[in-house]
Amino acid sequence: MPNRRLLLRSVGTGAVAALGLLGLAGATRQSRWARSDLLSEAVVFDGTSRRLLRRTEMDDLIPGTRVMHTAERADDLVTATEGFLAQAQLPVLRTPSALPRDLDTQALLDIHSLTWELPSPVAAWTPAWRYTWPRDTAHVIAALTGRGQWPWALALLETLAAQQRPDGRFEARYIPGTNRTPDARPLQLDGCGWFLWAAADLLADEPALAGPAAEKPRGRVDAPRELRAALARSAAALMRATGRRSLLPPPSPDYWEVAERRLTLATGAMAAAGLHAASRLVSAGILTDEDLAGAGSVPVLTRGSTTSSAPLTAGMLAQRRDGTTAALIARFRRRGYQRYALGGGVDAGVLMLLPPYLPRAVSDANPQVIDAALAAYEKMRRPAGGVAPGAGWKKDGISWTPQTAMFAQAYAHLGMEKESRTVLRWLAEHRTAAGAIPEKVLSDGTPAAVAPLAWSASLIVATLTQLDAARRSEPARAADA
Repeated sequence: MPNRRLLLRSVGTGAVAALGLLGLAGATRQSRWARSDLLSEAVVFDGTSRRLLRRTEMDDLIPGTRVMHTAERADDLVTATEGFLAQAQLPVLRTPSALPRDLDTQALLDIHSLTWELPSPVAAWTPAWRYTWPRDTAHVIAALTGRGQWPWALALLETLAAQQRPDGRFEARYIPGTNRTPDARPLQLDGCGWFLWAAADLLADEPALAGPAAEKPRGRVDAPRELRAALARSAAALMRATGRRSLLPPPSPDYWEVAERRLTLATGAMAAAGLHAASRLVSAGILTDEDLAGAGSVPVLTRGSTTSSAPLTAGMLAQRRDGTTAALIARFRRRGYQRYALGGGVDAGVLMLLPPYLPRAVSDANPQVIDAALAAYEKMRRPAGGVAPGAGWKKDGISWTPQTAMFAQAYAHLGMEKESRTVLRWLAEHRTAAGAIPEKVLSDGTPAAVAPLAWSASLIVATLTQLDAARRSEPARAADA
């Protein structure tokens, strides 16, 4: 739960008092809160594969790993795990104070157990979650990028590119290592944004680095031609989606994964984020004019109307980037950046208007975005102290770790280290007995549902990376002052 200073600044003393009353009321209806089992303590390597860990098997786990003593290749698996951690983990002495020393290591182990030697990352290992979501994969790529695991991150990005539809868009989820879907869920336009955002972080930007990667020069990872073509196709897909009078995309499911008849802030934000990322890829020389033109024709707007189509160019991309961002801000600002332009309560979409998804310049130019984000935590807060996917989510008392971790990440990028550490500490205190990050936390603080969840673990790693980078830059800033 954010500290008192954050609460006072973001929601006001009256709201804080009201929260206290809500807490008392909540105590009288505990029996009405939803219950959900914890499906595993972690994902472990055992025999020739991996499986879910039961609490009764904790003593059979090799300390500091997710490898069982009974695994056929236990020594090799431990060596691989230790090699990954040696390259990627945050030095213990640089772990932010008041946080468990193993938070970073365990989150990295979560990522490793859901990614290593798989055809593509999976969200979790429980069968209904054992699929590849573009959103989750993008966050895994970002987490690995920040720890200098660039070849691995590039391989995951290429895998995501191979799953892309011919028109540049993505399905909601995939059977790992294929471009086949497990069901008839509608595609999600935000997949284009997640793909381009992760690519720009790896290929074009100079991201915050932590662990051993922070001590060596950044080396540019070359983007193969096929990957560049896929990136250009997603950029063109966003140009087509926003090639309307409003400059905003049509309704599409977002991270709530429900059918939508109205545009959500999250879908709009990730469309804008994708256009910004594509422009950065152009500026960095990753995407060329030839790559863009090869993605096909896109609508050309004149005075708000589509008059023709033409091959995509860098200039058209930059113009649409700025136009869509401005239109999105204008559409959602009136009601305080809620899920929908006309209401629906705030949700994590407001965090997608902030770094690392959109450049800091966007929120700096529109301070109401930051105000809305700072006020959102308490509006989304659930009894155990985390948040629901949105204020309008069902009132079941359950906290969701991905959206909670997104607040920690946002605070870190806003320079609010104390607030970020407060949320990270809450996440650390609600892990499973094996140290894995669960998807959900019940009203009484009990971990629930799948564990680990790749999205949550990746957000924690990326947040710790950002906090570490900010701390290491403090002496340099002081010297320049």
